[in-house]
Amino acid sequence: MAPYRFRSTLAGALGLALVLPLTLSGGESTAQAAPAATASNAAQNSTDFQNLNGFMWFYNTYFGYKYKDIEKQLDSFKSRGIRVLGFFSPYSGDKRTCDGCSPIDFYNVSPQNGTMKDWKNLVAAAHRKGIKVVTYFVNIYLDEQSPYFQKAEKQYAAGDRTSREVSSFHWTESPGEPLPDLRMGPPSQSSWSWSPTAGAFYWKLWFGPGFDYNLAGNRAEVERIEKYWLDTGVDGFMWDVGTTDSRWKNAAVNLPKTYTNSDKWLTDERANSSGAADNHQFGLTAWFNRADSDTENDYSRIIDGTTDSNGLEKALNNVDIARSMGATTHTWSIWGDDPKTNLAPHKYPAYPDDDVMRVQEAALLAGSGMLYGSGMYDQYIRWDRTLRTNWDRVLQTVNANKALLPAASRNRVAAGDDPKVYAMRRTSEDGKQTALLVYNFNSTAQKVTVDLDGTGIDTHQTPKDLYEGGDASSIDGSEYTVSLPAYGFEILDVTDR
Repeated sequence: MAPYRFRSTLAGALGLALVLPLTLSGGESTAQAAPAATASNAAQNSTDFQNLNGFMWFYNTYFGYKYKDIEKQLDSFKSRGIRVLGFFSPYSGDKRTCDGCSPIDFYNVSPQNGTMKDWKNLVAAAHRKGIKVVTYFVNIYLDEQSPYFQKAEKQYAAGDRTSREVSSFHWTESPGEPLPDLRMGPPSQSSWSWSPTAGAFYWKLWFGPGFDYNLAGNRAEVERIEKYWLDTGVDGFMWDVGTTDSRWKNAAVNLPKTYTNSDKWLTDERANSSGAADNHQFGLTAWFNRADSDTENDYSRIIDGTTDSNGLEKALNNVDIARSMGATTHTWSIWGDDPKTNLAPHKYPAYPDDDVMRVQEAALLAGSGMLYGSGMYDQYIRWDRTLRTNWDRVLQTVNANKALLPAASRNRVAAGDDPKVYAMRRTSEDGKQTALLVYNFNSTAQKVTVDLDGTGIDTHQTPKDLYEGGDASSIDGSEYTVSLPAYGFEILDVTDR
């Protein structure tokens, strides 16, 4: 994701382009192109994830966060507007490979994070407080260091061909055998690898023995793994790499949706809005609004001049399309490091006026209905106190107002000809609350005039300022002007006619 740093690392180290968008004429990308679907104003029977916002992602294995300590912070997270905790990844992983997501033991947690009991306690406590727990999860390979695989090697050497461990992997004594065709990733990451212990070759995918979904034993072990974590109460998964191949559908979609009853956030790191129709048909419930990038999002693109207010509207229409499918799109505040050094040395990107612009980023992306938050807790805690306070307040505002949640409908409101101003109307799913959001993406203060004709908003009223509190300036006609500082915004509670 970028919280999923290792994809950027691999792209840099191996010369790959796993999910990079292609450029079209006019500077737009394939990730911005509307899929073959039509957006409607509201989803039918909105899901849990359409009625909350505010993600916080933890690189728990890499940074050694203890699940007990995170549990102690749940009240604080909720008070700050956080409603979803994401973990990269909850099982025991190798900190030195892929920042901890490479699985060493699927049935335990990394020692530096605590115990399985600590994890289960954390999930249960989060649920009691109305907070969801999701995870980035590898269900396509096992790390070569895994004791489970090492046991399989010894069993194979002893002549066993049917044990649970041996059956979990694809073996051959002929490296000329065709490689499994359902691989996740580029051809360079799929190979036959010799095991001196087993005296045979095994299929290696990425950093260890792969799960070949064509083999019953492989599928059975993945099913055990997923049920084990679903039993802990996990509310969703972002799958490593991903595909919409039907052979992967049971593991990626059917099992998580049916094994436990809660609404599931199901996506993969390659899923984005350019494939919304395919994602929906496959059964995913979420995808990136743009793409898996840690250094740009739909806000940064209008700030740096890559796109303008019209391009922004096209991007936000992807949110509406997902909503019409009963799904969500997601993104997070920009972050990233040198792609060749993984998470070290922790130098994160910033906007020219970070304390102001990152707050506006939240107001736009969360305010438009994307599931939004911080891609890495380790970055968030290094923000300036003022930035954290104001950024939190945006998420508090969103979660306190149904007109700002992902389930709410969205329509653009005309705001003149300046390509760096934008306005939209959002209406709660039940139709009882309407919000008017206005943005100035310029580096100088601006007066922004919006045209309320045809919006259904009452042209004679005094709006409530949902973010700052108190009354906003009164509306006394079909044109309404607000004075906004550089990178300023208004989030107003308005009434309809």
